[in-house]
Amino acid sequence: MAAITNPGTNVTEFSGEYKLLPLNDLSITTSSDALTLSYADNGISEITSIIGGVSGGLDAGFSYIETSYSGLVVTVASFKNDGTAADEFTGTTVNLLIIGK
Repeated sequence: MAAITNPGTNVTEFSGEYKLLPLNDLSITTSSDALTLSYADNGISEITSIIGGVSGGLDAGFSYIETSYSGLVVTVASFKNDGTAADEFTGTTVNLLIIGK
């Protein structure tokens, strides 16, 4: 598992408890990458949901991602079209929209 660099992007706050944390063009280098957030760097102390999408590098060796989280650690798993682990990451980047408190 590789670590994704945490860009420390500021959150967008709405009335109430929830905040949006957009993270764009994060470089992916393995079939399972992790990103650790912190309140100090990212302004959230709890993740409630993640929306993820591929922003670059789609090809036969990389087709889609799935995201999961535990605490403030986000895992991005990468796959080929056939559902097996991705094995080609040239120019591969993803966007994550994290909803949290």
